[in-house]
Amino acid sequence: MIRTIIAVTLATASALQPRALAPRVPSIRMAATTSSDVIPRDVLFGNPEYASPSISPDGKLLSYLRPNDDGVLNIWCKTLGKSDDRVVTADTYRGIRSAFWAEDSKTLMYMQDTGGDENFHLWAIDATNPSSVAKDLTPFPGAKAQNVVTNKRFPNTVKVACNQRNPSAFDMYAVDLATGELTLDTENPGDVLGWGCYDETFEVREAIAMNPADSSTTVRVRDGASSEWRELVTFPYGEDGNMVDFSQDGKSALVLSSIGRETTALLRMDVASGKVLEEIASNEKENVGGIMLDDDTKAVRAVSFNYARTERQYFDDTVKAAVETLEAAAPEGAEVGILSRTRDDATWVVSFRRDDGPTEFVTFERGSGAITPLFVSQPKLLEYKFAHMEDVRITDTKIGTTNDADLITLADNSVTIAGGLTTTTMAVTSTFGVTSDFTVNTDKFIVHSSNGNVTMKGDLEMEGEEHEQTVMTKTT
Repeated sequence: MIRTIIAVTLATASALQPRALAPRVPSIRMAATTSSDVIPRDVLFGNPEYASPSISPDGKLLSYLRPNDDGVLNIWCKTLGKSDDRVVTADTYRGIRSAFWAEDSKTLMYMQDTGGDENFHLWAIDATNPSSVAKDLTPFPGAKAQNVVTNKRFPNTVKVACNQRNPSAFDMYAVDLATGELTLDTENPGDVLGWGCYDETFEVREAIAMNPADSSTTVRVRDGASSEWRELVTFPYGEDGNMVDFSQDGKSALVLSSIGRETTALLRMDVASGKVLEEIASNEKENVGGIMLDDDTKAVRAVSFNYARTERQYFDDTVKAAVETLEAAAPEGAEVGILSRTRDDATWVVSFRRDDGPTEFVTFERGSGAITPLFVSQPKLLEYKFAHMEDVRITDTKIGTTNDADLITLADNSVTIAGGLTTTTMAVTSTFGVTSDFTVNTDKFIVHSSNGNVTMKGDLEMEGEEHEQTVMTKTT
């Protein structure tokens, strides 16, 4: 379908052979403060100093978000490997929250509204020209733009949905980046919420429609720009699903679906019949998260899931080797995120997301394995000490960490506590279950369950409901 902006696909894999893991990148030194130090609110919750780094498709430029001298988030740009950073945009009011490259490797695009009216337009600016002025590519008062799609085979064209014809329906337009000319590509029949394209021709061949009568969502496809639409799959209300992309030949499609299961699975479906051809990836505990594709062949390279932390299922050994190299070099306990890639897949922009400090950003050269630090998201946080986070699972019978080092077992009207959870008082009123009540008081926290609901007090944060819940607990 061509990659929609902000979704990341994987370009053709370069010849990356398994090799010895790279040495760990020196971590930014954290301050030796104590847990009693209070972090100022503007430091903890203020705008990041650096955010959303993205490399141009040709690998020459790096863009990122950073406040200007007035504290307003704007787009900055630099030549990769040099210190010629400069602010590109000139927003003075609300700030710019996301930016992305056009396939011509010189145009930066972003979404921005006027005075907070929430009518976001698509803007573009030439990052290679310091005197360039941003251009509104959807200059319609009161209209809104969304669903931006780029294609490396058509680097001077962008497709974008806009509701300037009908406020309640977003039509798809083709935009010439050089002239700004906007041409109607596909008209919305009235119920379409989003569009997708086929890579080889850049034709709009996918539509996501919603039925207002029953709130079901239907994926429609067609064989070409002049062909009739047909239904591929319908997701009843309450089911999760979406189309990811067409295959290279356009005869099948990658689809996410929760129909008949508790979590979404990545499936391959026949475009002509809607028949499921294969299940590619799924996880019984969590929906499918990120999906890495080869940008040319559309082969699935990796699929991620995030139950408590990010887990990946690999279908390409070169990708697995690259991520393992990054994990070995990252700060201890950090999660690796792949934010941006060059068109030839030779250079990646990577984040090391830490629970005990600000996010670190680096570049990674796949050929040599070289890892080069860029910056950290919030340098002021380096002055403070943070505790590591640990996920704890709560089920019908157990409360404890993933390695069961500290474990509470509840069964047969009794409570067993192992590890460091020293009990001060406890009371169990009945056998643990959906309707049972119990209270466990320890020197660390209090757990109370009533009618299937669990509440906690102390250094615990909890998400989830009923019998299985994920708890992030602070440890110092």
